[in-house]
Amino acid sequence: MKSTPPVSVIPDSSGPHRRAHARFLAALLSAAALAVAVWLALNTGHDVFGATRTQLLLALASIALLLTGITFYLAAAVANARSISSDLDADQAAGTIRRIRSLSRFGAVFALAAVMAIAGLGTLRILVPPAERPVSVQFSEITGRVQLEFCPSLPSSFEALAKPTDLASSSTLLPVWVASRVCGNPSFQHGVWLYLNRSTITVADAGDR
Repeated sequence: MKSTPPVSVIPDSSGPHRRAHARFLAALLSAAALAVAVWLALNTGHDVFGATRTQLLLALASIALLLTGITFYLAAAVANARSISSDLDADQAAGTIRRIRSLSRFGAVFALAAVMAIAGLGTLRILVPPAERPVSVQFSEITGRVQLEFCPSLPSSFEALAKPTDLASSSTLLPVWVASRVCGNPSFQHGVWLYLNRSTITVADAGDR
């Protein structure tokens, strides 16, 4: 009379399902990593100073976590369970199932950490607006170019950085940050803040040009 197959045979039936599930999650994390990378490529350099540095670090951390999670899920997806023809093969198959479970758990941990990093990035983008944003400035009156004494090569139309709060303000003067190459004054190697009379300039978002 045939003996009952060992219990270790039972988990083997779940192997293909677990590998397919790991492949699906690896593809999902790959799409998420690509989305974060595209966002990073489109937004790098648009803003400056502290807020962007923190956002950049969070974006890079989320990509690294996603790639690590993808690696674990791919390792789980390619783990092969042999066909069971003996008790030894059954034990090997059971070990493979355990390995798939372990790799998937590690992938889930890194995926969860990546989701938390992305959530933190989104929260930061909402609660901490960019410190400055690029704008296009054009003098509407030549008499308004009183800043020539500070920036001798300042053209009649140039790009600068301005704070969103200043742009929305109704004050007479608009502070804008001008790069050294635009200013033309070697004394301001790191750029300079100019306070321009709003009545003599036209300001537009640099992305609208």
